Amino acid sequence: MNSNSEETSQGENESLQSGQIIFGEVFTPEKTNDRFLDVKFIYDDYIWDGALPIIGNYQGLSLTEAEVKETAYAFYKSIDIKNREKWVKSALDKWSDGSPETVKVFKALLSGEWECRVCGPVPKVNPQPPARLRDIKKAGFFIASKRIRCKNVCKKKTMHDLLVMITSPKELTKNELRKPISSSLNERIMKLLKRTEVVFDQQRTTKELVIDHKFPSQRWSEPETDNNNNMSDNDIKKKFQLLNNQTNLLKSRECDRCVSENIRGEFMGIKWYYSGNENWIKEKDDESGCIGCPWYDIAEWKEQLKKAIKKSNIGHLSEKT
Repeated sequence: MNSNSEETSQGENESLQSGQIIFGEVFTPEKTNDRFLDVKFIYDDYIWDGALPIIGNYQGLSLTEAEVKETAYAFYKSIDIKNREKWVKSALDKWSDGSPETVKVFKALLSGEWECRVCGPVPKVNPQPPARLRDIKKAGFFIASKRIRCKNVCKKKTMHDLLVMITSPKELTKNELRKPISSSLNERIMKLLKRTEVVFDQQRTTKELVIDHKFPSQRWSEPETDNNNNMSDNDIKKKFQLLNNQTNLLKSRECDRCVSENIRGEFMGIKWYYSGNENWIKEKDDESGCIGCPWYDIAEWKEQLKKAIKKSNIGHLSEKT
């Protein structure tokens, strides 16, 4: 784990599993209109304790918290330390004609972790960095800033800056293909779907849930249909399901693999499809190719599996009352 990551107790470390994403609070850096979502990415051998951009004034980015959460796995892959060297090289190439003073501040943030403005590398190259940080943002990079307790030398609660090493969020989230979900529609969806996470059939708080598009964005080639506030209940149920960050991550992995290998997903080790088999046989952007896959419509897949087992007289299924 990087020395700047938030320390965790031994017991907590033992409970963390690789491939986890833990969401925190949304925050607005001081004196900006930007918004970020606190996030913890847990990999096999380290933890990235950082933030993801929701709104970037200079970068022209405007997402919803739900959109960032829904596509968190794309950020998770992009930020992986294994990709850092390539990202840094590409980023430095963009500064070939940049202001030397701005480049110094940029290089001081290349740890990819929260850096203290009192005892970190930034004040060593520029004791008054706000103007330089603004120039870096104007160049298209994302810097989150907030007051947190320093883990290094000064141990004080000071302003910290984080250079978020991601490729274009618009590319990662397919923002050009997504249509926004208003807060009122978000609440309607949550209420209609009973705030129930569909994999484990458990009710959760709105904050714990992700509105998942059944047809995965990895396969989109055209903009999605508008998410109007007056969408019918049937349209909502046809288009969306509710996951949590972990089950959303699992689905994203299965869909990524399906897109690259044309092998449809399995559900918790179960390879069974109520329509078709494990092979993807449609065009890449044909939604009908998802029908029968457990991750496309999880509730329907579980219902069809129950029927198939009862019909075969295999085992015993207890029905919920």
